[in-house]
Amino acid sequence: MPKKIIVPCEVAVKDVIPAIKALLAIKLSERGYSQKEIAEILAISIAEVNYLLKGKRGDEELKKILSKDSDFMDLLESFSRKIINNEETTDPLSLCVLCSYARRKVLKQEQACPYDIT
Repeated sequence: MPKKIIVPCEVAVKDVIPAIKALLAIKLSERGYSQKEIAEILAISIAEVNYLLKGKRGDEELKKILSKDSDFMDLLESFSRKIINNEETTDPLSLCVLCSYARRKVLKQEQACPYDIT
């Protein structure tokens, strides 16, 4: 049987990005942002924010692993501070920094994505 072709973003979309968005939603909620505001920032529905905050979305084990990595949490804190300070965070690649770090440093995945290469 031929080897499966799975690009890094496929893994990220299923596992890493939801975990990152969950941690970011929690951080913004702790800072007083409403679910509606968080939904607008993360470009998701209010229901999805509710699920993220209640732990119904985003792999719990992955969130624990990411939460324990101080360098990752520093990056997440920096990103959330940019949101709070109204700095530019609407770049479509803005989450790529967090995703790339999570995949390479925390999860030890070796596949490179285009963001890693540039």
